Amino acid sequence: MGLGTLFWARSRDIWTLVISLLFGVLVDLDHLFDYFYAERRLTFDLHEFLGTRYWKKSGRLFVLFHGFEYLPLVYLLWQGLKGRRWAVAATSAMSVHLLADHLLNELRPLGYFVLYRLAHGFRAADILDLPKSRRLEAARAQREAQGRAGHLTLRGRLINFFV
Repeated sequence: MGLGTLFWARSRDIWTLVISLLFGVLVDLDHLFDYFYAERRLTFDLHEFLGTRYWKKSGRLFVLFHGFEYLPLVYLLWQGLKGRRWAVAATSAMSVHLLADHLLNELRPLGYFVLYRLAHGFRAADILDLPKSRRLEAARAQREAQGRAGHLTLRGRLINFFV
């Protein structure tokens, strides 16, 4: 059960569900900019797009919508526009997304602050936790080899698709 579903179950307001889904998912649209910056094109091959480590090619990591400093702004904006319920839905969904990314991805501890990335010129080498990045890449390569050999579990396929 996703966060959006929980908000809908509590409120029975379809717009609360929509807002929580939008703020939990649409935050990832910033990856399109990073991908385009590195590749100078956009692709609609989802597997290629998700499998690309575009910051290796460009040396930059922008992800401009991924920033903990946006959370109070999102809350205040929605509180002012539509009230507490929508503010909590939008802020909670975005918070869960950022926390999951923070725990699963290879950025340094402050890497999910836009101001930190800006202070480092969005240079991937300064933002990424390189030892963690190497470990994650090795695990990914191992899962891909298992997939080619036909020995990849459903869990491994899901991880390869999303991570």
